[in-house]
Amino acid sequence: MRILMIQPNYHSGGAEIAGNWPPSWVPYVGGALKQAGFDNIRFVDAMTNYIPDDVLADIIAKNQPDVVLATAITPMIYQSERTLQIVKEVCPNAKTIMGGVHPTYMYNEVLNEAPWVDYIIRGEGEEITVNLLSAIANGTDVKDRHNILGIAFCENGQVVATPAHPPIKNLDTLTPDWTLLDWNKYIYTPLNVRVAVPNFARGCPFRCRFCSQWKFWRKYRSRTPKNFVDEIEYLVKEHNVGFFILADEEPTITKPRFVALCKELIERKLNVHWGINTRVTDILRDEKELPLYRQAGLVHVSLGTEAAAQLNLNVFRKETTIEDNKRAVRLLRENGIVAEVQYIMGLENETLETIEETYRMARDWKADMTNWNMFTPWPFSELFEDVGDKVEVRDYSHYNFVTPIMKPDNITREQLLKGVLHNYARFYLWKTLEYWFEKDPFKRRYLLGCLWAFLQTTLNKRFYNLKRVKQKGLHTEIDFGFDESKILTREQIAQRKQAHPELGADVNFVGTISACGAPADLPEIHLHQQSETHSEIHVFLIEDEEQKRVGLRQALRSQTGIEIYSEATNADTGLVLLTSVAGGDVALVDVSLPDKSGVELIKAFQQVQETSENSSLKLCMLIETDNDHEVLAAIAAGAQSYCLKTAPIEQLVEAIRLTHAGQFYLHPLIASKILLLVKNYQGETILTQTELEVLRLIAEGTSSDEMAQQLGITLNMIKTHLANILNRLYISDLIQKPLKALAV
Repeated sequence: MRILMIQPNYHSGGAEIAGNWPPSWVPYVGGALKQAGFDNIRFVDAMTNYIPDDVLADIIAKNQPDVVLATAITPMIYQSERTLQIVKEVCPNAKTIMGGVHPTYMYNEVLNEAPWVDYIIRGEGEEITVNLLSAIANGTDVKDRHNILGIAFCENGQVVATPAHPPIKNLDTLTPDWTLLDWNKYIYTPLNVRVAVPNFARGCPFRCRFCSQWKFWRKYRSRTPKNFVDEIEYLVKEHNVGFFILADEEPTITKPRFVALCKELIERKLNVHWGINTRVTDILRDEKELPLYRQAGLVHVSLGTEAAAQLNLNVFRKETTIEDNKRAVRLLRENGIVAEVQYIMGLENETLETIEETYRMARDWKADMTNWNMFTPWPFSELFEDVGDKVEVRDYSHYNFVTPIMKPDNITREQLLKGVLHNYARFYLWKTLEYWFEKDPFKRRYLLGCLWAFLQTTLNKRFYNLKRVKQKGLHTEIDFGFDESKILTREQIAQRKQAHPELGADVNFVGTISACGAPADLPEIHLHQQSETHSEIHVFLIEDEEQKRVGLRQALRSQTGIEIYSEATNADTGLVLLTSVAGGDVALVDVSLPDKSGVELIKAFQQVQETSENSSLKLCMLIETDNDHEVLAAIAAGAQSYCLKTAPIEQLVEAIRLTHAGQFYLHPLIASKILLLVKNYQGETILTQTELEVLRLIAEGTSSDEMAQQLGITLNMIKTHLANILNRLYISDLIQKPLKALAV
């Protein structure tokens, strides 16, 4: 069976300015097909080679494929549809298959627009594509397709979507075939070397509202460092790759695994450089490891700082502050790593003043590089649900981060674009001078290479799609080139939504049918990711107050055998960490968080802990004793341990070690407060005399050994009594009545 893979000829003026990027879906999906026995595979990169439709038609006709695969992100969707239409015109019997993030969610709309598309791959493509092509090769796809998970197709005039295929459990089983690419085409302009975009991890545990990658991959998973570096070594030695970008949303989220990756790269001495996108909070967390990261070849970090105003950060459900962002940039630069910041422009509240503010920020932070990206409301993102009726432009070909899709309330699209281009011009004019004074020779060469890429694409007007900006004398005109038929009024948007609800995004992989008689709303399949064995205690730190969080991070990292595993500054993100990032041992949770209380966070986690990635995680709550209700509510959370938020580091370390060992810890001042509340309580007797005595001794700071000796009982009995104290307190009216009152 002859298989043709095509990257559609779409260009936007965004990431392409740094060079030609190899499409990662080709080696990964193509490799899976070859592993399954499909050997006759050819790839045509119409994008990199700027292949027009008529030439592409000739190529398809010469190859006479049985199956053609094409991909589509949102701005590429029309060209992808056209590409597969050409296939049907030239080879009407060929099966046409489309994959990618846009058709995954918008399959109803795509199949209605492009009925010549035979199948859509929904989600992670390797296993689904192999299953579908195996049926096609056997001539049974029409008969069997209802039982092939993760596809959509048209049948008798109706769109059919089968239930979701489970995510690939072990990413080490991926078998990419990088020989499918013509490597001479993929050059990273800043260093003039071949570039690759491999997968280390897939998915994202975070839930930024403008994004959809976390839903596309459905589960955060990563490869083992050795397996991944094996692939990098192959790319370097066999294909002469000199630079790679990790095609991952959050490569640093599991710190020990990322550190191990860096050590593996250092040990193999591959002399390859690389870049990543990551969170500001991870850079702050890894301050001490940044020299190691640079030694491993990491030279470029793009930070999702996202917006000028803190208000915008909250809209996007980001968890960093302006000061966090500035400090992260400084730390990267101090360690010889290029610090690039990203701003999202063009929300409703954008003004000429906020555009100017982003420029001042970029200069104040001393960022090495800055990108101003237009807010692009993916039609399948959570944020689109809030702003969708205001998104008049439904011409997806311009959903490319360089075109103002939404019109701000107080300025025009033209003013917005001109303001952003003015920021670029000023910022990089300064950099033409500053880059020459960079002391690090490699970083200086790298930054000048980036500047050359910027100047090249500015002159040929590919940068930011400058061809649409026309200078007429002293006047500048902008032709956005929107398809007028795809610009809708709010009334038309509402009418369309009401008349055709089926054309909306299927963001939850619900599908339309059942497989093998199963219900369409199949329960989520939980795939536990095996974590490496470790000697340190991995601690999640969930604390919103920056000064306190930084202080705890530094103090705990100075302790032998304790590692800050990951951090969050609010309950929503904290819950994602606890449930999705495997390998944690103890979570320190502040009782007072900005979006929900630590009590609510712990209770929410306990409801799903058994099926989460951290089924054995222990919980320690950080509280203060000046508020009786807070103390009682904290006990009601049902954590294993309770420590004072302002406790000396020695006591907090003791709490962590005991909690990790499966014991219970109660800080003396908390015990003293509880003892007072119990004694003053007028209701039923809550604790036995022995338990009251244990509580009194804890309040006095008596050690477990001393308690056991004074009470004439074993250490295990002390542990049992403490567990009973917490359990009895939880079910007593002393705690339950205030809780019920608070609930009302």
